This record gives sequence, C-alpha cells and structure tokens, in this order.
Amino acid sequence: MTHKIYAAAAAILALGLAPQAMACSGCGCTLNTDDAVLGNPAGWHVDERVDFINQNVLQIGGNKAPTQDPSSVEVQKYTMTIFYTTTIDYQSDQPWGINVAVPVQYRIHATANDMTDWTESKSSWNDLSDIRVLGRYSGLTEDRDIGLQAGFKLPTGRSDEKFTRGDASVIGQTVDRGLQPGTGTWDLLLGAYKNGHLTGDFHWFATGQWQKPLAQFKQFAEGQKLTGTVGVRYTAFETIVPQVQLNAQDRWRDRGAQADIPNSGGQVVYVSPGLFVNVQDDLSLYAFVQLPVYQHVGGLELVSDYTASVGAKYKF
Repeated sequence: MTHKIYAAAAAILALGLAPQAMACSGCGCTLNTDDAVLGNPAGWHVDERVDFINQNVLQIGGNKAPTQDPSSVEVQKYTMTIFYTTTIDYQSDQPWGINVAVPVQYRIHATANDMTDWTESKSSWNDLSDIRVLGRYSGLTEDRDIGLQAGFKLPTGRSDEKFTRGDASVIGQTVDRGLQPGTGTWDLLLGAYKNGHLTGDFHWFATGQWQKPLAQFKQFAEGQKLTGTVGVRYTAFETIVPQVQLNAQDRWRDRGAQADIPNSGGQVVYVSPGLFVNVQDDLSLYAFVQLPVYQHVGGLELVSDYTASVGAKYKF
C-alpha cells in the first residue's frame, strides 16, 4: 500500500503542473536522461548530451502571433540554441548519490526594434551556463525505486551579453535578461522520482522537480518552474531500448525591474519518442525528438516546432 501511495505522489508531482519562458536563460529542453531515475547500479556515470532548440515561431498566448510592426514594438525574429551538457553522476553502495550538470550554451538571437526596414540586430555567444548540483536519497524502499532530490542551480553563467551586430543604436545594448547564459541567481531545486515495472518488458518512470530563485540579481529573477516527466521504455531487445516520454514544464513570470514581465511565463507539454543503443556494457548512445502537443506563452514569445537531443552515456 505504501508503494502505491509513493507512486501516486510521484505521478501527481510529475503531472500536476501550474505558471516557462520559451527562451529562458539556463534551461535546455525538458527531456530526462538521468541514470538514477532508471535505477542504475552504484558507480560513476558520465552523460555527454547535445540539445538543439530553434525558436522561430512568434506566439501570443496559445496561438501564432499576427505580423508585428517593428516600428511600434520590438519583434523577436529567432533564437537558436545548442546546449552541450556534461553530467557526472555518482551513486554509492548506500542510498545516497550526487549529480552535477555543467551546460555550455551556444546561442544566436535576432530581433528587430524600432526599424521600419526590419533590419535585424543580432547577438551570439558560446559560454558556460548555470551549473546544477543535485543530491539524492533513495532509501525509502528496499528496492530503492523511489528517490528524493535536493540541490542548487549556481550563478555560473554570464548575464551581461550584448548585441554585437545590426543597427548602430542597438549595438552594445544588453540582451534581454531572460535570454542570457545565466540568471545570476542561486536557485533551490527540490524533486522526486519513481520507477517501476508495468508488464512484460515494459517499465515506467516518473519525475517531478521544483526550481525557485532565492533572490533577485541586478533587479532580475527568473520565474519559478515546475517540471515533470512520465516515461515508458521497452527492454526486450538486447541492444536497442525504445522509449517515449511525456514532458511538461510550467513557469511563473519573471520578476524584477530588468525582467520583461508581460512576455514571460507559460506552459509547454511535449511528447518525446527516442531510443537508447547499448554499444557495449559500459557505453550507450541515445537520440530523442521532442514534439510540442501544447504550448501557451505568457505574452509575445518565440516557440519551437521541435527539439532534438543526442547523447552518449559511459559507466565506470
């Protein structure tokens, strides 16, 4: 009975989401490839992952935005982001573990602002983003199929990138704080996960995580976020492990005098099919695509038609 209660709580935490800027600073996609969630054994695990996100659709609320006149309003043209994330995970023989994720963000952003000829002003960078450190405890059950997580997002990414090309009046201006590699804030991370067996060779997992900035930095704080994932994988094949996830993320509006409050916040839900390929006992490769089934933004924001992720995992 206790197991059922824990499972229900994890599923509710993963699915019961409530207010995500679609171009937030430190975040990549919502895909979950955490080894601990799948119940992997003790030891060291390294995950090298690349996420590609091309936000080129301007949306207002839940609909595509009508054509905007850049002489009267700033028009976001596109934001293309590639995240290169190295994650190092250690699980001891005891129910304690730690996970450290180090993301590097490559981003190109273009906007038109007060220019009737629609000349683009651009910014680009390739910088360290905000590192995440997450501890976990999985001693609630004998099977260690339930875990609690707690940790911090560190303010390691820059928050002062500027426009470098385009109209002379825009060059040198600081890019919107919600697009920077880092937020400048320490954020509290709390989460939980559950994995289990469905039937035959089908297995499931569910995760939920809450992220809250602890204070503003230079009059800016990213909105609180709730992120959840429910996934199913099929393990009958020795080499290939198909998997599908349902990912959801919800974020409150950004805060502070430097925040673009009206054009922040929102919700997104993705269905994410993919697979793992076990190359050898200690090495696996994976690839996923995230397809939006629901996107609702808080104001006038850019969204993407899909997100692609590839990676490699090594155990030792």
